[in-house]
Amino acid sequence: MSFTIIIWILVFFGIFYFLAIRPQRRQKQQHAEMTGMLKKGDEVVTIGGMFGTISAIGDDWVELEVAKRTRVRYLKRAISSITSIDEYDEEEEEDEYIEAAEEDVIEEADEEVVVEADEVVIEEAEEAAPDVDATDAETPDAPDAPEAPKA
Repeated sequence: MSFTIIIWILVFFGIFYFLAIRPQRRQKQQHAEMTGMLKKGDEVVTIGGMFGTISAIGDDWVELEVAKRTRVRYLKRAISSITSIDEYDEEEEEDEYIEAAEEDVIEEADEEVVVEADEVVIEEAEEAAPDVDATDAETPDAPDAPEAPKA
């Protein structure tokens, strides 16, 4: 009886080790290697989502330039990843050409959709109240004034 309990405890510990402890150690090791590779001029993202360029490095801290002449000091462990702005610039340039061509088509299509939508709304209003003119439905009358209290 006690022998089977010990076996079950070992099995559960083994499962826990392979599902929780081992991946966490690997992730911690990769993060330590990444923070060890940091150098001045690297573009990084913090765990809070702040983008910046490393302007100075200490033993356990880095100084990020997040805007022109704006520097913020972070712990090295707060750096989430190293990024490269060059990749984003190339992608944005390619997208500009595509967006410019699509914008012209979208603007023309939007105008037609707006006109069609207005016509549908007027037709629906006429169907709902055939004896009321469509122009009356667009400009509602002001509410009646309340009666004076009787004393």
